[in-house]
Amino acid sequence: MHRGGPERGPRTACVHRNRPVQESLDLFEKMKSGGFEEGEAILRMKMDLESGNPQFWDLVAYRVLKTPHHRTGSEWIIYPTYDYTHCLVDSFENITHSLCTVEFTQSRASYYWLCDALEVYKPVQWEYGRLNVTNTILSKRKIAELVNKKHVFDWDDPRLYTLPAIRRRGVPPQAINNFVHTLGVTKSDTVIEATKLDAFVRDYLNETAPRLMGVFNPIKVVIENLPENHEQLLTVQNKPRDPSMGEHTIPFTRVVWIDGSDFREVDDKDFFRLAPGKTVGLLNVPCPITCTKVIKDDNGKVVELVARYEDAPGFKRPKTYIQWVAESPKHGSPVRLDEVRLFERLFNHPNPQDKRDVPGGYLTDVNPDSLSIEKGALIEVGLWDIMNRWAKESESKTDYEAMRFQMTRIGYFCVDKESDLGDLNGTTHGSLKDAVKKVVLNRTVPLQVSNTLKKQD
Repeated sequence: MHRGGPERGPRTACVHRNRPVQESLDLFEKMKSGGFEEGEAILRMKMDLESGNPQFWDLVAYRVLKTPHHRTGSEWIIYPTYDYTHCLVDSFENITHSLCTVEFTQSRASYYWLCDALEVYKPVQWEYGRLNVTNTILSKRKIAELVNKKHVFDWDDPRLYTLPAIRRRGVPPQAINNFVHTLGVTKSDTVIEATKLDAFVRDYLNETAPRLMGVFNPIKVVIENLPENHEQLLTVQNKPRDPSMGEHTIPFTRVVWIDGSDFREVDDKDFFRLAPGKTVGLLNVPCPITCTKVIKDDNGKVVELVARYEDAPGFKRPKTYIQWVAESPKHGSPVRLDEVRLFERLFNHPNPQDKRDVPGGYLTDVNPDSLSIEKGALIEVGLWDIMNRWAKESESKTDYEAMRFQMTRIGYFCVDKESDLGDLNGTTHGSLKDAVKKVVLNRTVPLQVSNTLKKQD
C-alpha cells in the first residue's frame, strides 16, 4: 500500500489487497511454517483506505520475526502487532475500560472497528494525559539506549522509573496509588517533581516500615569499664511509640560499632555527636558513653575509640543519641552487608530533553554520581526478624523488595534481588544467619530531600 502524501502523490492500495481469501489463508500458513524470511511477507487488515484517519489504512496484523522469544523460544516465527492484539486481548479478558495516553486517540476508531469486524465484546477506550516525572526519561527507546550504553544496569535499574525499577528500589505499590490518587485524571500532559513521589513513599514507609540501627564506615568502640563478657539483651520497639508494630531483641556488649559520621577527632560547637572527652547517648541503651581515648593506625586513620560507660547515679542526660551495632558473634551481630546502594537522580536537570540540541543530547545530562556503593556497612540483628517474617509470609520468594525497613537516621531500605539468601524455607531464627550468604541493600528514599539535586534552570 502506498500511503501517499504531498511529496508521494495520492494514496493507493496494495496490489494484493483483493487477493482471494483462500490464497491469503494459504500464504498465511506459509508464513507460519517458515516459508518467508523477515520482511518478505506481512498480513494486513482490510480496512478503509478512503478514511481520513491513518489508523484505517490497512494496518499490519502479523509479521515474520525469527528472533527467539524469551518464553517460547523458536516455536513461533509470526507475531501479531499491537494494533491487532490490543483490542482483542482486552475483549478476551473482559476489560471494561481500556485506558491509554492521548497519542492513541486516533487508534480508538480502529480499536472499535476490529472488535466489530470479528463480532466480539467491545470494551471502551479512554485516553488521558501522560504523567511525566522530572529528572528522568520515560521513553522506551531512550531507556533502551541507556541500558545498551551501560549508563544503567538494566530495565529494572532502581534509578529508572519503569515499574520493575521502582519495585526493585522498594517503592510500595500503595505509595504509588496514594500519589496518583492526588493528581486526578486529565488529558493534558503533566510534569510532577520526583520529590513529590518520594514524599508519598516516605510517608507510607514511615507508618509501615520497622526501624533498625545500622552504621556506615563503622568505627569500633570499646567500653573500658564494662566486663569482657558483658551481655545485655535489650527489647526495642520496631517503631518508637507504636506498640502495634511489635518489637525485637538486640544485644548490648562491651564492644560496639558506631557510624563514621558520628565521630570527630576535633570537636566544634556545631557538632553534637561523639568527640574526645564528649558524652553522647546510645539509642535504647540506659546510660551514655564518654570518649576517653582515640586509637589510630600507622596512616593516622582512626580505627578504635575507648569509652567509659556513665552509669554513676545522677549523671546528666545527654542531648544527643547515636545509632550503634553490638559485636556479639553469639547473636550473629553485627550483620555484615556486602553492599548498600545509594541512588540519586539519574539526570542532573528536571527535563533532560532540553539537551536535545546539544551534541550527545540527553545523555550529556546523565548524573555521574547517581549511584554510590557503601562497602562494609553493618546492621543490627533485627534484620533476621524481617527476613524470617518474609520467608514465612512470601509466596513467590522472589519479592526481595518486600523486606523494607528504616535504617535509623539514614533512610528507608529494601533487600535487593542480587542478595543470596540461601534456602530460607523452614528456617528458624537460629539458623537463618547461617543460610544467608550475601546481603545487598537498596536505598528506597533518604529520610530527607537530597541536597545534591541541581536547581531548575
